[in-house]
Amino acid sequence: MTSKIIMAGLLVIIILAGCSVKAPEVNITGEKTALENQVIGTYREIEQDAWTLASVRSTTPGQQPTMSQEKKLVFEAVQGRKFNKDDIDEFKKAEIVGENNQGLLEIRDMKKLDADPELNTRVTTIVDNENRYRKIIMERIVLLNEQAAEAGTENVGKIFAKMNQDSSEAGVWIQSDDGTWQKKSIAK
Repeated sequence: MTSKIIMAGLLVIIILAGCSVKAPEVNITGEKTALENQVIGTYREIEQDAWTLASVRSTTPGQQPTMSQEKKLVFEAVQGRKFNKDDIDEFKKAEIVGENNQGLLEIRDMKKLDADPELNTRVTTIVDNENRYRKIIMERIVLLNEQAAEAGTENVGKIFAKMNQDSSEAGVWIQSDDGTWQKKSIAK
């Protein structure tokens, strides 16, 4: 009987010795990445609110929802960005504007604008409007999100810059954190 117990014990030891336990893979999200996720999530909520509001406004023509002046500005900023997107993409492809490291557009080629006053007016107006819209949205993110408020407007701007740079096509001028400008590569 004892030899059977010893044999069973040895068999269990042999089986367990052949097995290995693999620890689960753990990915730790850094503070900056968590903040980026918070800012991007809040931005998407703002966009969703604007689209929901737009759909309510279009389905109930006689009844306009009431909203605060601040929320109205954010709604107009989101709508304005959608409206300007094609023009901004055109300016980026023409290498007239680029995405700076503060979350804003920046005019890169004044020679083209100096040569064409009509284009100059169009680009300047749209870039100024777009940057105003972006600032309104960034301020709203800071207001709505505690982590973003703690990080400050400057950090939110950097995250917004990364988001805009990432969504830009290859060949667009982007400004790195150190202030240098380069064309976005295909791999980015």
